[in-house]
Amino acid sequence: MEKRELSQYQLAKETGLSINAIGRLYKEEFDRIDCNTAEVLCNYFNCDLCKLFPLETAFSNRITDSEFRKRYADGERDFSEVDLSKVDLSGLSFQDLNFTGAILRKVIFRNINLINANLDKADLTEADLEGAILEKVSLNTAKLNKANLKAAQLTYVELKDAELSEVSLQNSKFHWSDLNGTILTAAKLNNAQIVRGNFEKADLTNAELKNVDLKWTDLREVKLGSSDLSGAKVEASCLIGADLRNANLNNADFSLTDLTFANLSHADLIRTKFNDTNLSYANLSLTNLTLTILNQSSLVNANLKDCNLGGCNLSGVNLSYADLTSANLRNATLKGAKLTHAKLKFTDLRYADLLNTDLSSTNLDDAYLEGATMPNGNIGKA
Repeated sequence: MEKRELSQYQLAKETGLSINAIGRLYKEEFDRIDCNTAEVLCNYFNCDLCKLFPLETAFSNRITDSEFRKRYADGERDFSEVDLSKVDLSGLSFQDLNFTGAILRKVIFRNINLINANLDKADLTEADLEGAILEKVSLNTAKLNKANLKAAQLTYVELKDAELSEVSLQNSKFHWSDLNGTILTAAKLNNAQIVRGNFEKADLTNAELKNVDLKWTDLREVKLGSSDLSGAKVEASCLIGADLRNANLNNADFSLTDLTFANLSHADLIRTKFNDTNLSYANLSLTNLTLTILNQSSLVNANLKDCNLGGCNLSGVNLSYADLTSANLRNATLKGAKLTHAKLKFTDLRYADLLNTDLSSTNLDDAYLEGATMPNGNIGKA
């Protein structure tokens, strides 16, 4: 890359590989080599595998649990890059440990106390940390794939850019923790408490978040596609630009939440609460909103194409500039709503209540208005 003056972005663009994969290779922060990635890079640089990945004999840092305990008792706290794989230290208390870059695969740390520990870049793949106390622990860029963290306490924890795919975090606590850019694909976070956390740009695709508490959390640009957020509490959180496509949001509460530019296309919104929620510029196309609560919400410039809003109560809702093309608003209540400059081409407004609705600069030529109560009280004709 240096010889060709290539940036990581340029190499990703020219090879089709992900910039994350290239970044891990460039920084030598990988523990396995993907065959396809190696083949693509060898072909691109016209070199063999040994040129890209020269083998070096590494000194073994493997220690036993008894040796670790003795060294800790003797006052040692720096265990960076040690190999403690599969050891069992359950129920013990260790503070201010340095486990930077340590290999801790399949360790059993149940109910362990690791307050103030540094586990940056540590490999905790398939580790058992159920009930562990990890307060003020640093786990930046750590690997926790398939780890068990059920009922763990992770208050004030740093997990920036960490990997937690398929991790179990049910009933865990994440108060005031930083998970910016963390990978949590297919993670299980049912009934977890994540109040005031930072999940900006985190990847929670296909994650389970049933009844999770996400109040006052930063979820900007988070990926929640196809995730299950049924019954979740997300009040007063920031989800600007969030991806919620195909997500299950049944009975979830997004009151006072900012969902500007969020993508909720095809999301399941049965009985979802959007009280006083900002959905401006949001994509809600092809969603069923018949039982959705939208009291005092803002849907300015929202994409509501082909939406089902039949029978919905939209009284006082701001739908200015919203695209309601081919949407179903049959029997909907729109008293006092704002529909200025809204797109209503082929919109079904039959028997809708539009009394005192602001329709200025709105074209109703192609809308279906049979039986609708118009802003002036007149009844629309077929």
